[in-house]
Amino acid sequence: MNIDLEISSPFMNAAGALGFTPPARWSWPEPPGAFVTNTVSLSARTPAQTRALLPYPGGYLLHSGLPNPGFKSVLRQHAAAWGRSQLPIWVHLLADKPEEIHAMALRLEEVEGVTALEVGIPPQAQPGLILDLLQAALGELPVIAAVPLNMAGQPWLDKLPALGLRAVTLSAPRGSLPGEAGVLVSGRLCGPGLFPQVLAAVKNLRTLGLPLIAGAGVYSLPNAQTLLQSGAAAIQLDGVLWR
Repeated sequence: MNIDLEISSPFMNAAGALGFTPPARWSWPEPPGAFVTNTVSLSARTPAQTRALLPYPGGYLLHSGLPNPGFKSVLRQHAAAWGRSQLPIWVHLLADKPEEIHAMALRLEEVEGVTALEVGIPPQAQPGLILDLLQAALGELPVIAAVPLNMAGQPWLDKLPALGLRAVTLSAPRGSLPGEAGVLVSGRLCGPGLFPQVLAAVKNLRTLGLPLIAGAGVYSLPNAQTLLQSGAAAIQLDGVLWR
């Protein structure tokens, strides 16, 4: 697999699907090539006060606030398990400031078992900040940009190859649905209804010249195989792992 990363299988979990450490068992569809952690931010994030899981035809919207105990606490609780893991660990980072990403990336270079960084994009970030965040993560560890599907056609993507990134994950897009009393709830969209979008994004973004990881909308083995045959270098699974 020409992804220039330490993975032995094209299958792995998506950030937020399985916690901070690899589970004892993985049954679908084959042993994973890497484990992607839940989102990690420099400071602790509490759950959203209006947490919600709202179904719609073809999937569901998840609004959680991306809670986590903060970078130092995550290391205290999970770094030892990462070092013992037989799977390469990809830590998924999120920050609003480049200096926060840089500080976490530097520290993770010293953590045994961590082989790559996947950098999430804040929902309202402008192209200049997005590129600065990705640049700040670069160092000794490979960096993967987690690009939401709703950003897959934006012009700034053409600048990613020059940054020195190793891959792009096409991750869950964001959307909104009416919740209680008709109040709009925004969050990540998951479900098999996203498959046509991720397939189109893989085909359209092959011109970037970076390995593409299909990280949304994969809920069947035939769909995964179609993506791999269409140019995806790897597949990330989200809600299908919860069944």
